[in-house]
Amino acid sequence: MGGTNDKRRRQGSGKKHTDRRTDDIEYFAYRLDDGPDESDIEKKEKKRKNPRPRPQRSDLQKAQFTSEIPKEIRAQRGKEVQRKELQRKELQRKEVQGKEPQKSHEQKQKAQSHPGSHTEKQTKQNGQKNGSDHGVRTVSSASPAGHGRSKKDKNKDKVKKTALLAGGGILGAAALVYLGFAFYFTNHFYFNTTINGNDFSGKTVKEVEAYMEKQVEGYTLTLKENDGGTEVISGEDISLEYLPGKELEKIVKDQNALLWIRALFQKGSAEAKVDVQYDEAALDALISGLQCMKPENQTPSVSAKPTFDGNEFVITKEVVGTQLDQEAFSEKIKEKISGFQHEIDLEKEGCYIQPKFTEDSPEVIAAKDKMNSYLGGTVTYQMGSTPEGIDKAKLAEWITVDENMNVTFATDNISTYVRDLASRYDTVGKTRSFTTPTGKAATVSGGTYGWSIDEAAEIEQLKADIAGGQPVQREPIYEQRAASFGETDWGNTYAEVDLSTQHMWYIQDGNVVLETDIVSGLPTPDRITPEGVYDVLYKESPSVLVGEKDPETGQPIYETEVRYWMQFTWSGVGFHDADWQTAFGGSLYQSVGSHGCINMPVDKAGQLLNLISAGVPVICHY
Repeated sequence: MGGTNDKRRRQGSGKKHTDRRTDDIEYFAYRLDDGPDESDIEKKEKKRKNPRPRPQRSDLQKAQFTSEIPKEIRAQRGKEVQRKELQRKELQRKEVQGKEPQKSHEQKQKAQSHPGSHTEKQTKQNGQKNGSDHGVRTVSSASPAGHGRSKKDKNKDKVKKTALLAGGGILGAAALVYLGFAFYFTNHFYFNTTINGNDFSGKTVKEVEAYMEKQVEGYTLTLKENDGGTEVISGEDISLEYLPGKELEKIVKDQNALLWIRALFQKGSAEAKVDVQYDEAALDALISGLQCMKPENQTPSVSAKPTFDGNEFVITKEVVGTQLDQEAFSEKIKEKISGFQHEIDLEKEGCYIQPKFTEDSPEVIAAKDKMNSYLGGTVTYQMGSTPEGIDKAKLAEWITVDENMNVTFATDNISTYVRDLASRYDTVGKTRSFTTPTGKAATVSGGTYGWSIDEAAEIEQLKADIAGGQPVQREPIYEQRAASFGETDWGNTYAEVDLSTQHMWYIQDGNVVLETDIVSGLPTPDRITPEGVYDVLYKESPSVLVGEKDPETGQPIYETEVRYWMQFTWSGVGFHDADWQTAFGGSLYQSVGSHGCINMPVDKAGQLLNLISAGVPVICHY
């Protein structure tokens, strides 16, 4: 009965259902021909996310709809639905990758290796629910987790896994090698290990001891000396022998075997002094008898220092001599013997007393720079119209450096120069040639007038000029000056006395303004008028002339008052009036000569007092 009603309903509504099925078939056929594009997929995705309510079919309607679709169309429809579903899931996967971190390689492998995952379970459930004859929905719902990963990604995972395994293997092998070396160095010496100056890298204690024992036989130590000579010390002469001890074992034991790799980058040194034995007294005697120990064969070392090369000061390199530091020399020999070393270079081992300064010593460099700065302090003297220069070569003779690199002046050398300068330009007491007002050629020497350099002051001034380091032009420092430079340095205003003719002149500005006969000193040693060039010390009027004291009476030999007095020697000789003389000139001085003064007529003496002044030169000559 129920089946009849159902059949009747199907027949009554057949046209309606037929039209709907036809529309659906045409729709799917159109979609299969046209194919989805990117915009269709995006629209589908939007619809999926925001579904629009649609009327639900009953199970009977679904079954009728599915069974009436041609088999070919259903198959195509199933493939299309499956393809769209895969595209939709691919879009979802890309969105997830952009927002969430990628799953680890282990998570992906786990998802692939579990067939009972959520996706497969869902697929099975859908298949059971829809039935085997409704394969379209079964295919569309099945999506294993591993289907989203490409073959390229899987290959990358395999490469990473292989690399990790290989790296782990290499590290493991390296660790085994390192530990192997660590075990090796528990009874072997480190790399770069020297003992008593010998290289024993990688050796065992027994190997080192065997080496030591072998070295005793025929052992000699050769000394290479600085002068090219050599001397030999024999082990037999000092009863040299090897005594094994615990020192070598201690050195190995003190090594940290696990830190052996450090020895590749640093050199280790150890001393095992107790391993050898010798007769120390015999060795000391041998050392004392060496040729290099004799005083006559030892020369001191010379420090580097600045020297002048003709233009500037440069550093002359130090020289290591052959003078031995006896204590260091003895210790070095014993050290070499203890290590069974066969040669010692005395200079390289520091056995010689070294120079205090080398060419690189800051003190030497500073001294050189200072001395070169002094070379800039050249001096040029203005000696009238004649310049007198002191150049670099001369300055270099005056600049010296002591053993401590203190720059000083060679005062003796400077003094020698100043004395020579004075001898050439000082005129005091020198012989001068000139012409008298009468045209007579005359010479004069002696006296106190003329140029005289103050040598002590000039030496100090020269030091100051040189230390200043700048060129200087100046006159010397004079103790006494003259009127002009040259042989007749008294100028053109002076008093002249011709002792041979007993006549005097006063020349002013080159002209004779006064002349007169005179009477000079009695020609005896104690009363003769001194020859020479002087200058007026002072004048006064009147004045009392006091002679020397009489040794017997203690009283002055004479006391005479004069109207006009003009003294020109420090011994008391001067011009004055002499009214007691009855005549002047001629040879009167030989009989009635004065005590050395120039006697003048009263009127002439008064005129001279008015003309002459202190400092005016006075020339007395024969």
